[in-house]
This record gives sequence, structure tokens and C-alpha cells, in this order.
Amino acid sequence: MHKSTWKRLSVSVTAVALLAGVAACGGGEKGDKAASGASAKSDRKPAAGVSVEAINTAFQKTRSAKSAKFTMTMKLPGLGDQPLTLRSTGVMGWDPTVVDQRTTGTGLPTGAGAPAESRTITIGAVTYTDVGPEGAAKNDGKRWLKVDLAAMAKESGGDSKAIEQLMGGGRGRSQDPAEQMALLKESPDVKLVGEETVDGKKARHYKGTLSTDEAMKSNKSLDGLGEKERQQLLDTIKEAGITKYDMDVWVGSDDLPVKLVMNMDTTKGRMEITQSLSDYGAKADVQAPPADQTVDLLERIKKMKETGDTPSLAS
Repeated sequence: MHKSTWKRLSVSVTAVALLAGVAACGGGEKGDKAASGASAKSDRKPAAGVSVEAINTAFQKTRSAKSAKFTMTMKLPGLGDQPLTLRSTGVMGWDPTVVDQRTTGTGLPTGAGAPAESRTITIGAVTYTDVGPEGAAKNDGKRWLKVDLAAMAKESGGDSKAIEQLMGGGRGRSQDPAEQMALLKESPDVKLVGEETVDGKKARHYKGTLSTDEAMKSNKSLDGLGEKERQQLLDTIKEAGITKYDMDVWVGSDDLPVKLVMNMDTTKGRMEITQSLSDYGAKADVQAPPADQTVDLLERIKKMKETGDTPSLAS
């Protein structure tokens, strides 16, 4: 595989992790202390009508819940004129990071035998995707495709250490809705929009914006990185055209977020992520598929590198 191909792969792999996790601030013992105590010590004054204590309470309660059921819609720039829309449902845990979800979508590249619904299991920085019976037939009967983002970033010259911290690190930073509450609290323009009805229940609607630089500075999970690594991370985000994060969060009467929306503008177009949460504390017993039923994407790419082929997921 050409060096330029590996460079593009490195950027893509790192960007995927960042899109999922760079918005997560706090986490870990140091991050917990910062997130729980920053509001009391900060010189930043909240916008009129916003109670930092209320947001802080929501952060603390959500963090303690450790798991929830969810539905999520992601609208992404497509390969052509048609945008890509993914809809997922499942259960997730954020201490540690685990997700078991089923996804359908429109605008996806399709082929003969492609499953209409896919199941994905995530454990830390590793995801396993069920490729269906037709896909399994092309892989010696192995039905699960393994993607280890940290390992792929390391192989391609990307920042595997940062990805490991963002996508797991034992605390579930990339999936944790409590960290979205911490991020919202760091927004310099956070405001209370008002009380609205979400899924038949009253909820407080908060809105805020955070620049890429502010998100990086407030992301306590990156404290272990050196200045060079942090700059590489920031450059990767900006290369994707992401300059800011627009956030909307709805918090119910029990001080738990019931809906979160994040919008990002990229060089390819606008990305919109909407997540609804329920059943906090639901059991999230997520297990990796058996190794003998799994195909490692990185190993496949390495073989293609040896032969000079272009990596493809279709074969």
C-alpha cells in the first residue's frame, strides 16, 4: 500500500475516534474532580437563567448511572449527493465503554447479500460488526469484522495513545453522556432555552457552543498527552474541517439527560447526531464474539499492503 494511502487511513481512523470522543471532557479520577468542582471555582459567569449547579447535578447523576438504553440518528455527508443517515438502537455502558447496537441506514453503499440491519458490538476502542451470511461466506464462514481503531492508528502512524484514551481508557469517555454534560458546562455561551416536552415528559432545554480549541483544552482525558501529540490531534480535527461543536441537551425532572444533539460542520458537509436516552442503569453485559468467528480488518489490510492492493471491505 502506498504511503499516501496509509496517511489517509491514519487521518480517517483518528477522525472517527475524535468525532466520537473528543467532545468528552472529564473522566477518570482527575477529570471527575475537575468536572465536579470546576463550576464552584471558575471565574466564568453563566448566562442569565442558567444554573451551573443544575448542570453539575445532571453530570453527577448521569455518571453514577453508568449505563442506559438509547436510540440515535446520525446524519453524515454521503459519498455523493445523497447524505448518509444511520439509525441505531441498543444499550451502552460508560464505565467501562461497551455498546451493543443494531443499525439501519439510507445512503449506504449496498451490494448483493448486504444485511438490511447490522449489529455492532463495541468494547473500548474495538468494534465488531456482523457482516451477515453473505459476508461470512467470503470470509471462511467468519461473520464478525473486527476494527481496532487504536491498533490501526498505530500501524498507520496515527495517534493510537490518544484514541485509546478517547475511546475507552477504562472509563468509557467516548460514549458517556455524562461527559456531554461536562462539555456543555464548559461552553462559554451556555443558556437555558426553556422547558419543553420530550417523549411526553417535561425537560429543561440547554444550548451551548464550544470551539475545537476549547474542546481540546477542556478535555481532561488528554492530560496525559504531550504537546506534540495534542497538536497532532488538533490538526487532525481541523483537517476534517471541524471548528466548533453546537450542543443541545434536554434534562428531565430526575436530572438525567433524555435527549442530546450535537452538530458539527466538516469539509464534506454538516454532521448531525441526535441521541435519546432511557432506562438508566440498564444491564449492559456486552461480550466480544468468539475469536474463531472474527476477521481482523487490520490483518487484512496488512496482507493487502504486502501485495500492493487497495484495501476494500467488500471482499
